[in-house]
Amino acid sequence: MRTLSAALLGAGAVLPLLAHATTAVPDPTDAGASVPAVTVQSAFDGYKSWQDGEAPSWQQLNRAVSPTRGTAGMKHGQQPGATPDAKSSHEHGGESK
Repeated sequence: MRTLSAALLGAGAVLPLLAHATTAVPDPTDAGASVPAVTVQSAFDGYKSWQDGEAPSWQQLNRAVSPTRGTAGMKHGQQPGATPDAKSSHEHGGESK
């Protein structure tokens, strides 16, 4: 345990000396210092835009889902093909005729 503590204490004492032993870095306050050119690869290199195929227009889509003329006069709850005056054999309330 003492050896480990001594090693950590010694490494901690040497660490500030190692931080200053870097390569020659130009002074950041020197406006005339030479700076290496920076090259950055674009995030969009190799990007290929996604293209839809031939798609119908919104008018064509609306026509495709709109009700046909035969069902345009239906009331809410009416069965397709039934006339508005036709009576249903189904009675509400659980009673039958």
